[in-house]
Amino acid sequence: MTNPTRIARSYTKAVFRTPSAMADEAAGLLVANGALGCAVAELARPNERPRPVVTLEAFFSQLGSRKLARIRSAMRHSGMLATGEPLVAPRRINDPGWATMWQDRFRPFRVGRTFLIAPPWDRKTERGRKTIVIEPARAFGTGHHPSTAGALRAIETITSDSQTARSALDVGTGSGLLAIALRILGATRVVAIDIDADALENARDNADHNGASRAIRFSAIPLHSLRGRFDLIVANILAGVLIEMAPELACRLAPGGNLVLSGILASESRGVIRAYRPMLRFVSESRSRGWATLRFAR
Repeated sequence: MTNPTRIARSYTKAVFRTPSAMADEAAGLLVANGALGCAVAELARPNERPRPVVTLEAFFSQLGSRKLARIRSAMRHSGMLATGEPLVAPRRINDPGWATMWQDRFRPFRVGRTFLIAPPWDRKTERGRKTIVIEPARAFGTGHHPSTAGALRAIETITSDSQTARSALDVGTGSGLLAIALRILGATRVVAIDIDADALENARDNADHNGASRAIRFSAIPLHSLRGRFDLIVANILAGVLIEMAPELACRLAPGGNLVLSGILASESRGVIRAYRPMLRFVSESRSRGWATLRFAR
């Protein structure tokens, strides 16, 4: 089935020089931070010796300078950037058709015990599951990536093991998927924040797809300016950013509340745990395909 909502558009191509052994991990990190797709520019020839460094091309709907700087910093911290390589400025390219071909392969799929994720052009329902309709065109967060799926499973477990969280906060909402899931699971007050205006626009559209636009407050307000506390907080962001915001996130968690952190490479989970453990009780860690999801409680 062809996506009837797909329109011709342009994309930002960002180029990263990365050690070949880290190319897969780097691609995963880029997709977790909004890349619609990644490709290694150098095609390997038969019997060719592996290149020590490869050029990784990542394609974004939008990519601001601040976001690019955060991504580069996280990649550098994780050893995903080759040393001594010059920075290549991103550039806009027109989509000749191949950049969105992956959307044709986006079919409804299950996550956890509760959810069925579907695109607007292929809405499905399934007995015993709650459908979330997500338009993937402009922001990451369809649930395919293990960081998003891990966060979904974690909040599903929390809401099934205890009373429904009345108030919930989604930090770095992206497509709005997690905020919509929080609402579906019974949260009566949901706040979703993101510094990316393009992501917020996509999140609002997705909330409309699910009849949840009036129930979720989407905002570009910074975390430190929020008032009140929340029963359940989820943040699917880079590990370095999660460590920086540890005091603020901990302050926003209500007594008896739960905090879910995702977007973390498994190799970085110990550092994130150390940052939050003095303030909160560490509950559990789950891993999938090299990515970790952490749960804390107050």
